[in-house]
Amino acid sequence: MTLPLYDRFPGTKALAHVALASLPTPVEPWTELARRLGLRSLFVKRDDLSGEAYGGNKVRKLEFLLGQALAEGCSSIITFGARGSNHVRAAAVYGQRLGLKVHAVLTPQPSTSYLEANLQADRAAGATLYFADSQKASHARGAELQIELARQDGIEPFVIPFGGTVPRGTIGFVNAALELAAQIERGDILTPDMVYVALGSMGTASGLAVGFAALGLPIQVIGVRVVPAEIASLARARQVMKGASALLQESDPGFPLLIPENVGLHVREGFFGDGYAQPTAEAREAVALATFHGLRLETTYTGKALAAVIADARNNQLADKTVLFWNTYNSRPIVQT
Repeated sequence: MTLPLYDRFPGTKALAHVALASLPTPVEPWTELARRLGLRSLFVKRDDLSGEAYGGNKVRKLEFLLGQALAEGCSSIITFGARGSNHVRAAAVYGQRLGLKVHAVLTPQPSTSYLEANLQADRAAGATLYFADSQKASHARGAELQIELARQDGIEPFVIPFGGTVPRGTIGFVNAALELAAQIERGDILTPDMVYVALGSMGTASGLAVGFAALGLPIQVIGVRVVPAEIASLARARQVMKGASALLQESDPGFPLLIPENVGLHVREGFFGDGYAQPTAEAREAVALATFHGLRLETTYTGKALAAVIADARNNQLADKTVLFWNTYNSRPIVQT
């Protein structure tokens, strides 16, 4: 399968890539929920189906990150996340399939319904887990691991930060924006006025915003903050967008030089609640509504993002808009190996 990014900007073929995802993911009308919320049109982008072994938004990033790890001849990767990290789970699953040894340094998080399941899945996929008391401690442990694994393997391990949000990971969602553009051209969806998506490490929202801007599409990306403000902010997102667009233009001079301040990304506040992975009443309601209308979400990321759609609809801010909710949560049963 050729990537929309490669088709539109052929020079980007120089960026290492390994096919992991089942693309394009479907885009579906959410007609009954739209009627219930008083929206003209509401669609959902089914990135929960992005991989046969494990879905969600992390697979798109890992295609470019693990592709680079293979290109560099690495035998191990080091990555980071909270104890219930979906990113770590995806890295463990797909790293194992590619023959890479996965080492993950995990930080504390409140207990969630999926935390223990993710830890079990990490171990089942052969990942070696390390536990740190804080992000600062996790970086120190990661630095120690780099030295240990380089000595053991004879080559430096490939390091993937929290959420896979570095320029190479982010371009997975630049490609996703071009994928959606092709679905718009085919008539699968009207051009959305705005795309709502959870804002964590910011690679998903930033990549989408860069992709839409590169095509000149007037689509606003609404990143609903679900992590502390020191992790996710508009200023930080602009740095992410700057890095991704610079890498793409370096690969293909035809990729437009974007000014991050002019890219359509808005950070939506008000739905984080009392802390990371701590459910809010609005998120619980959103998860229940999604379940009733056929979609499985959770209260840490996607429930809070959908809660923003519901609130804006009820405040009559979306009545004449075409809205797309980008579902970043895996709905595939984990494949234990």
